[in-house]
Amino acid sequence: MKAARLLSNSICTSREIYTIIKKALFSSSNRKDLQKLHSLLITVGLQKSLIFSGKLISKYSQFKDPRSCLLVFRGNSQANNAYIWNTIIRAMTHNGLYSKALEFYVEMRKLEVKPDRYTFPSVINACGSLVDLERGRVVHEDVMELGFGSDLFINNALIDMYSSVLLACGGIGEVEEGQVVHGLVEKVGTCTDVTELEVGRYVHEYMVSNGYECDTVASNIIINMYAKCGDLLHASEVFENMGSQDLVSWNSLLNGYIENRLYQEAIELFRRMKKHIQPDFVTYVTLISICTELISINFTEELHCDIIKQGFDCTQIVGNALVDAYAKCGKLEDSLKQFENMKVRDIVTWNSIIAACGHSENTNLGFRMLSRMRVEGVMPDIPTFLSALPLCSYLIAKRQGKEMHGCIFRLGFECSTPIGNALIEMYSNSGNLRNSVLVFEQMKTKDLVSWTAIISAYGMYGEGSKALEAFEHMKEAGIVPDHIIFVSVIYACSHSGLVQEGRACFEQMKKDYNIEPRVEHYACVVDLLSRSGLLAEAEEFIISMPLKPDASIWGVLLSACRASGDMKIAERVSEHVLQLNPNDPGYHVLASNMYAALGKWDKVREIRTSLKAKGLKKDPGCSWLEIRNKVYYFGAGDRFFKQHEEVVQLLDVLSSLMAKEGYAADVKFVLHDVEEDEKLGMLCGHSERLAIAFGLIHTKPGAQLLVMKNLRVCGDCHTVTKYISKLMHREILVRDANRFHLFKDGTCSCRDHW
Repeated sequence: MKAARLLSNSICTSREIYTIIKKALFSSSNRKDLQKLHSLLITVGLQKSLIFSGKLISKYSQFKDPRSCLLVFRGNSQANNAYIWNTIIRAMTHNGLYSKALEFYVEMRKLEVKPDRYTFPSVINACGSLVDLERGRVVHEDVMELGFGSDLFINNALIDMYSSVLLACGGIGEVEEGQVVHGLVEKVGTCTDVTELEVGRYVHEYMVSNGYECDTVASNIIINMYAKCGDLLHASEVFENMGSQDLVSWNSLLNGYIENRLYQEAIELFRRMKKHIQPDFVTYVTLISICTELISINFTEELHCDIIKQGFDCTQIVGNALVDAYAKCGKLEDSLKQFENMKVRDIVTWNSIIAACGHSENTNLGFRMLSRMRVEGVMPDIPTFLSALPLCSYLIAKRQGKEMHGCIFRLGFECSTPIGNALIEMYSNSGNLRNSVLVFEQMKTKDLVSWTAIISAYGMYGEGSKALEAFEHMKEAGIVPDHIIFVSVIYACSHSGLVQEGRACFEQMKKDYNIEPRVEHYACVVDLLSRSGLLAEAEEFIISMPLKPDASIWGVLLSACRASGDMKIAERVSEHVLQLNPNDPGYHVLASNMYAALGKWDKVREIRTSLKAKGLKKDPGCSWLEIRNKVYYFGAGDRFFKQHEEVVQLLDVLSSLMAKEGYAADVKFVLHDVEEDEKLGMLCGHSERLAIAFGLIHTKPGAQLLVMKNLRVCGDCHTVTKYISKLMHREILVRDANRFHLFKDGTCSCRDHW
């Protein structure tokens, strides 16, 4: 033999010996040469090598010598390796020793050698060849337990096994067709997501093409498989072709529509269902979940009536869901009524009503519910704080926020990543960027939401460079950005005047991460260009967009045009805005303001008449601040608050001092066709000025003021607040609809990029 001669005629290194024998073993073409090689391996001490043992077994199997296969296997000391077990099982199956193959599989499991994806095809083939459905189904269970349910080769082997059993026993009567169909359907039932759809579809098509009839149970499993995998077309087809549908059939398809967010189809199916069969508890629980997504009060009320008729309204799970559903539909009163009618309330009930208060921005009620919950002896959990922390953001409730943070710490929830994320957002929305950063830095585990929260926080405070730095740190930590975080990063660049950096991030999305820009990303880029005065470029960018720009994108540009005074572009843009969203009062007001700045009062009256005719109302401007744990609200031109005269007097004094410093009122921000003197009075009545003056009167000299406003700060108020911060030696932090402005010594942190 050539290998033996080579070894005897030369002095070889261990590596050379290994290579020579390996090459000879792989190329051996008859049993006689293989036996010589086997002897040679024993001589040189390589017979127990895993790779040589496995190849010897495979070769002996190929030459129909199972006895030698067994000898090699038993002589191998590495019996804890799946590779050698797979090889002997495959050899036994290949040589028709199916029972022996199964014995080895059983022995392998007893020795706790974990099978891999290469073990099962041979074992399943052995079961099929022995027509052993019972053991075949046990192996099928092992496949699922070990997570190989979506492996194509294993699935093919399972299908072959079940069909082989039917073909072999169909004429003898030992196995009923139903058992095999059950096995195939069981395989279909394991396919539960889109990655396994092809497997499920293959099995179903195999059953149809081979004439296997499915009963109601089998059809339901197939419907459920298609629905779970997102193929509602085939799910509906199987449903419609059933001889008779039961509750499970209806609920399976209904759940499929809901999981795939086809809510209108789900509602239509439900109404059709009621004509054929009585919905059960599962049906209603499934449907309630869509009320919060659809925000349809009519359907919520329809469902609630049905639930009462069927007597399911007393169950806690339904009660909790209805509390949430009514709140999401903007019906806090109905949500509270449902809450109070519940005889038993668990932690989920309390969390639902607290979240409901948050959805309705009824923060005072939310805090009262939180206190009542504690009085009634219900201990808050993580979801409680996730529902309650946003309440602190709405009212700048610093005290409540810090109290909640302390409670979180005492209960040991500070290590929760979602809690950390909520705290970052709470502090940043409450005017405390420093605490947001501290919470972020102390978090042991940071996820994508954590990084998004801190980048958004930096953006709100005009810290664009820090936002970009955090973005780079995130990527270095191995976290892959998504489309949401890119919105936050570009937003941060926009509010810091970092035009090139923002554009680079926009380009990076597609180039480096294959993220297709959405409308919100294009809106951020338009905002980025507009805030930096590149209005013509912003308009060109909108026109060249591959997506159709909506009113929000044109609205960003229109707002910037008004601020910069570029009325030529503004007139063109306002037409787009009004055409694209004729029923949004905000855009009507924006266009009206632009025409007011141009002095085109006829157009202003036309838009306002249109608003009135459509029954549309703009959100009134409102500002508020907290002093000694009490929140004070101010509307534009508000005269109905205590110390109104003192506030007006202080504003008059400040106006005189500002005039000496060079301030001149910018009356273009008065959007009414009135005389100049009246315009000056209107400017002084803007809600944020009233709040600032009230705060100056009621706080200690030098104390920081924190004022919130629901709309964007007007240009003149922005200028005035700069002067006030300098004259009164105060830091004034203002949060408007866009961001935070920190006024200090006559400057603003936004550097006029707002």
